[in-house]
Amino acid sequence: MNPTTSDRKAQRLEAIRKAMEQGEALASSQQALVAHEIKRQEAEERLVALTEQVDADVEDIAAHLANVTIATHELKNLPSTPTRARNLVVSTPPVTPTHRSAINSPSPSRPPRGMTFVEETDTKNPVTPGSRAPAYVVYSGKWNQHGVFYAWSRVKGLPGAQSIYDHSNHSHVIRSFSTRQLAEEFYEEFVDAGIPELLAEQQPADNERFIVIEGVKPGAYKNRKSLIMDGLQYRGGVVYRFVGSQPGAWAKFNELRANGLTRNIHPPRETF
Repeated sequence: MNPTTSDRKAQRLEAIRKAMEQGEALASSQQALVAHEIKRQEAEERLVALTEQVDADVEDIAAHLANVTIATHELKNLPSTPTRARNLVVSTPPVTPTHRSAINSPSPSRPPRGMTFVEETDTKNPVTPGSRAPAYVVYSGKWNQHGVFYAWSRVKGLPGAQSIYDHSNHSHVIRSFSTRQLAEEFYEEFVDAGIPELLAEQQPADNERFIVIEGVKPGAYKNRKSLIMDGLQYRGGVVYRFVGSQPGAWAKFNELRANGLTRNIHPPRETF
């Protein structure tokens, strides 16, 4: 018996309905895939960060162990105290201080009463009012500006570091220095290395990474702040921009390191 027209219409509608259900299921699966991929990448980045932290901890422990070994070696090489001298010290009766010896003992001289103390100022590195340091270097500021400043805010018509630095912008980087000379030296090295031009080529992006092959700490860095603060430690170096994931940046760095193209050109500093 041949299907009637109404049967064919019903079958066609049923086929369309099933196709739509499959389409909705496909869209749902695609959304789940995207969500899971995002979570996977986030977990991978966390794993990389934890791995870096573990490596840093291992390096710290190795450094401490090396210091302990050096101290132990130096202690072993020290000459031992002669037995005779040690016996003489033990057998010597203690001397009870007398009133005279206490009077004759030297004592620090006290400044005269009523004396006024005047703060000593560093004429080469003055700290301007409103500032906390003699000099500031803005490495990455508003509109890709950078420079050395000798005040935090505007003083006598001259702009301060605050004019191009915004603390709420996480891509901005600033550093205070204890002397003007040190600030100028670090900034000059940073500029001579061409880092400002590299950063100005494009605006910060989520997939922007940096590879340091020559610097204080060669490696792969996830943003501009970590590049300048950790990889270069506010100085110059050889840097490449990498577009992609952090694991991909590390893979490229490891490839360059395997070819002998990486080196530390400065020791790390604790004070500036």
